[in-house]
Amino acid sequence: MITRAEFLDSCAHEIRIIKHLATKVPAGGLSYRPTPAQRTTLELLRYLTSCALVPARAMVTGSWDEAEALEEASRRIEPEAFGLAMDIQEEALRDLVGRVPEDEFETREAMLPWGVPQKLGLALVNTVLKPLVAYRMQLFLYAKESGNESIGPANCWVGRDPAPPVPAAS
Repeated sequence: MITRAEFLDSCAHEIRIIKHLATKVPAGGLSYRPTPAQRTTLELLRYLTSCALVPARAMVTGSWDEAEALEEASRRIEPEAFGLAMDIQEEALRDLVGRVPEDEFETREAMLPWGVPQKLGLALVNTVLKPLVAYRMQLFLYAKESGNESIGPANCWVGRDPAPPVPAAS
């Protein structure tokens, strides 16, 4: 099973990539919306600032009582504060999960949003880490679809610009 440190490091990796990808949204791209029923890029960025902490709190505390307030606050995040908001979420996640004894990852039950019990470690992977990965990919696609044709796999999977091409030997 995944350890607390591995889980937190994986979440931090995803958050770092998400912050990188946010810098790749082209001018005018914040209003991009693939279809009328989907979020705009700005709405997606705002959602990303609470999408890990909300379910993490619910899995650890057993209550969704704080979800509405966290989600409401995230809807007010301005684009220039996005990176800081992601840093705050990461720190809050580290603090929350860091207080959970290591053995509870494998022994303690948590209730998934759809009413299925699961061991806490797996519940955190399924409700926190997997959504970070999925929404990271969505942000990558939004940046690309809204006009940034220069980004590629290195941006999406590693969180950095691709290496420049090596000149051919003469």
